[in-house]
Amino acid sequence: MEERIKYLFRKFLDNTCTKEEFEEVFSYIRMAEKDPVIQAFFDKVYESEFEEQPSMAFVDVEGHLKGLSGPAVETASFGKKLQGMMQRWPAAVTVVIVLGVLAWVWNDDMRKPEMAAAAVNIQVTKSTERSEYRYLLLPDSTEVWLNAESTLEFPQKFTGSKREVVLKGEAFFDVKHANKIPFVIYTGEVSTEVLGTAFNIKAYPDMEKITVSVKRGKVKVNYAKKQVALLTVGQQVSITPKAKLVNETQVKETETSAWQEGKLIYDDYMIGDILLDLERVYNQKVKVDVGGVETLRVSTSFKRDQGIEKALEVLCRLTDTELEREDGIYHIR
Repeated sequence: MEERIKYLFRKFLDNTCTKEEFEEVFSYIRMAEKDPVIQAFFDKVYESEFEEQPSMAFVDVEGHLKGLSGPAVETASFGKKLQGMMQRWPAAVTVVIVLGVLAWVWNDDMRKPEMAAAAVNIQVTKSTERSEYRYLLLPDSTEVWLNAESTLEFPQKFTGSKREVVLKGEAFFDVKHANKIPFVIYTGEVSTEVLGTAFNIKAYPDMEKITVSVKRGKVKVNYAKKQVALLTVGQQVSITPKAKLVNETQVKETETSAWQEGKLIYDDYMIGDILLDLERVYNQKVKVDVGGVETLRVSTSFKRDQGIEKALEVLCRLTDTELEREDGIYHIR
């Protein structure tokens, strides 16, 4: 039990508790009022885990919460029950209890259950480095494959009328169907909304355009708060925010998630954007020493396992340039 209390309190202080773990923490607190064994466990937790934690707040003799920004908060009858506990327990344990009381006060005084849920429904951020790929299973059982140098933000638990996430980079989504609860991915000014389907989004901030490709089902794409496409299987939309251009095309179903199978496909991409992508995929530095090359547009494809040098040689042939490597950096000249 001591290890469990230690684990729960550490998660509480790190703000990573689930709703169920949050409730478990306070079940132990309530038990400790009458059980000296549980209280002894709290003392041990303090000695091993929280000795260096400063006290951020306290409950005064009248049951008021002090020490946080703003006015004192009335903790009602529960605050009075804590008075004896505050005197017996160390300061760091007091912090945990008081923060929990504050969450309960919000729920009782403001009469907004969704605010209490928000207090424990933590935002999670998952990222990949260059040349790294990652599989994620979201709280609603939606599956996500995150491409290199990408970030996905999502709540620890989906609540309300929408399932909302934020993507920077590229990811393939296989969304778990939930009737009347759409799944929405935000990528800058572009949002992609579905109920249950499989599709790919490529939305790196340093690239010219954002693309959405559908492998299964139906996808609604909005740009600048307006619907610009309703895609089905084998359809793709490319949005160029700077030029405010929207281009819808047909693609092979196998190409919607080609990167998962080791294929790098570029349809009407600027050379500069292809190079940025190759740098991410292979974690290599590429420098263009010839003016005007980066803005040239090409359509090409590569196999990832062939390596960056083979891909760069193809681009050099397409642009009538040469490839050299100096000090670990590839130069196009």
